[in-house]
Amino acid sequence: MVDINKKKLLIVDDDLILQSALHDYLSQKNFEVNGILTGEEIDHFLQKQTVNLILLDIMLPGEDGYYWLEWLQDYHPNIPVLMLSSKNQIDDKVKALEMGANDYIAKPADPREILARINNILKLRSQANTANKVTFGSFVFEIDRCKLFCNNKHIRLTTTESQLLKIFCENPNKTLSRDDLSFKLHGNQHNPYDRSIDVHINRLRNKIEKDPSDPIYLLTTWGKGYRFVFTESLNDSHQDTDT
Repeated sequence: MVDINKKKLLIVDDDLILQSALHDYLSQKNFEVNGILTGEEIDHFLQKQTVNLILLDIMLPGEDGYYWLEWLQDYHPNIPVLMLSSKNQIDDKVKALEMGANDYIAKPADPREILARINNILKLRSQANTANKVTFGSFVFEIDRCKLFCNNKHIRLTTTESQLLKIFCENPNKTLSRDDLSFKLHGNQHNPYDRSIDVHINRLRNKIEKDPSDPIYLLTTWGKGYRFVFTESLNDSHQDTDT
């Protein structure tokens, strides 16, 4: 019987001996472990399976681990990455962490340390996901990272769109004027001749609303501003609003 509570790991490393050793050890610790030899195989693998964490080597054949770390940040930013590499210079560690890696461990490493690092990452990710995300309909917005997902698929937002959604998620069910939004976005008062906020609102609606012309989440309060409504409040969301 398959244990649905097992966390799934993907090891991306062309060292077959290391892969085998980690597979045996981590499998004994109740992880489901898969391994591939090159970064070019990551996309194909993730199209078929989900994983909770990726262990990624830097010195890979073809494109290196830095390339694939950046690729993962673009296309699967919800998957944490533990860099596992024989490159042990401080510049390598800093570069990986600045690019978005959750941790970095140099080879050779004791499997017990690798296990501890994996557990720490997964624990922190679980706590962050519980405390800092907003769910509405099929969408999940991670406030700290300004990342939007729909049915676990990453929805690309511009910087302004993500900042607007963050502002609305931090002020649910509250009408925010264009002045409010301008101060929070730019630190200055809204220019009445500037329609950029409305343009960004409309673009955001196109990404989160089934029918942007009749929104159910991001509403207009006529003469006042905009209001973001959570799912549980939808029954009364149109009482003092219009689109």
